Amino acid sequence: MRIQMYGFLVAASILLSGSQAPVAAQMPIGIASHQTIPVVVAPSQDKFLMLVQPRDITEIERDIQLAEQMEESARESERVGESQKSLAASRIDEQKRAISENKDRMKSAQRAKNDAEVLLLKNEEKALERSKKLHEERESLLGAEIDLAKKRLELASLMKQAFELERQLAIKRWEQTETSVSGPESARSATVVIQMERASLEMQKKVAEKQGEVAGKAKTVVEKQLKTLEAQQKVYAGQ
Repeated sequence: MRIQMYGFLVAASILLSGSQAPVAAQMPIGIASHQTIPVVVAPSQDKFLMLVQPRDITEIERDIQLAEQMEESARESERVGESQKSLAASRIDEQKRAISENKDRMKSAQRAKNDAEVLLLKNEEKALERSKKLHEERESLLGAEIDLAKKRLELASLMKQAFELERQLAIKRWEQTETSVSGPESARSATVVIQMERASLEMQKKVAEKQGEVAGKAKTVVEKQLKTLEAQQKVYAGQ
């Protein structure tokens, strides 16, 4: 799970960046910048399975930073998508008005028995309909892209939470190695670690589920891209 989630984090950050170059991860601010906490397995834990595998705290901090960058990128994608969708809707309205005006002119040409004008207006109407169809497909595509951006934002937020839980767990494990306790106190400390490990695993599960939702939205976007491409080809071909 850890490898899968981290791998998706890197891939998703590239996808979310759009036409911009991916932002390189920098040294994080906080614990890692002041003190590097070594990964040490406490002796009392040797007989237990460590289901959340230990990682260096600086690596986890970089993952948190990258998740934050993913959040910002998703928000920007959503904002741009909303703006473009509004523009596409305006263009559709323009096409509808143009089609309506064309019909009125065609009626006038038919009453005047101007066959050449009628034929010209019919061809113009077909071109306007193709253009309107293209803008409608584009509006639908933008809606799907906005939905995808929202899901990616949700995913980035969950991944950030998952990494923050992992960081807390790493710190707690390190604290155990720095404290020599036995008896009830040692048992309580071990219980806390187990509870934190459970919380971390549960959050990783949510991340995996959200990854599936993002994949579904991404598939929808590609399907609508293909429909938009088809509509665009018809405009260029005059079909």
